[in-house]
Amino acid sequence: MSYKIDSAKIEHPLLKPLLADLIPFFEEKQIKFFVIGATARDIILEINGQKSGRRTQDIDIAICIDKWEQFEEIAKDLVELDNFSKDKQQQQRFLYLQDFQLDIVPFGSIMDEQDKIYWPPDQTFAMNVLGFEEAEKQTQSIILDEEIQFEIVNLISIFLLKIVAWKDRHHKGNKDADDIAFIMQNYLNINDERAATEHYDEVYGIDNYTELKASASLIGIDLRNLVSDNPKLREYLLAVLNKDIERQEASILINQIIETHKTIQFDDVLESIKIIVEQLSK
Repeated sequence: MSYKIDSAKIEHPLLKPLLADLIPFFEEKQIKFFVIGATARDIILEINGQKSGRRTQDIDIAICIDKWEQFEEIAKDLVELDNFSKDKQQQQRFLYLQDFQLDIVPFGSIMDEQDKIYWPPDQTFAMNVLGFEEAEKQTQSIILDEEIQFEIVNLISIFLLKIVAWKDRHHKGNKDADDIAFIMQNYLNINDERAATEHYDEVYGIDNYTELKASASLIGIDLRNLVSDNPKLREYLLAVLNKDIERQEASILINQIIETHKTIQFDDVLESIKIIVEQLSK
């Protein structure tokens, strides 16, 4: 199923021209890319008549490759196009019109057994791409202005990738926890029809009902389905979430969530995370 969207409704002024350049470039390379991160989130929200409240100044895409030589060729050829240049500091980053950031995150056979990639030549810079293969399986097709068709990750995949990102960098700030909380607050509203028709008892029949807990139940159901073919990823997620549950009042994740979302109560978040774990454990 494809979703149609008007670029004027996305607070992303260069999204359309950037995609117009990227799509034929990657088609020629015979490499599929899909949009991840905040841009994908904003598009999903717009499709469902909601806003994130943030303006996104960059775009992240993921590509599946077999060897690093493919990425090196992409990097070399991309900067030969008009409007593209290479960021001098970060290996995954390119610049569009000198200012707009484009991050290209590779995954695939270049990953090690821990689902990490190590950037050549010295391999000192590592990135965790755990969950990218699962996210690729559930992309959504978007048609922009009836002209441009591309793929984005769905909302449960964004939640998955945010949990992984939070685990890796929560000590650097609370941005990922903020995004996790935002998804938890909005997930049920976005998926209310499916929740009511397919999972009514599990979502709306939970004890001591709150909307956050109901949303968490649906997140847990969808997360379980997303990682069903990857037991290692499932156990990883359970370990991350259970560790913060065990910390109780000292939970880093929960405290970062209530720091960024003042209206959410600690106990409601704690019980909601427990519900996600319960659903994921089934």
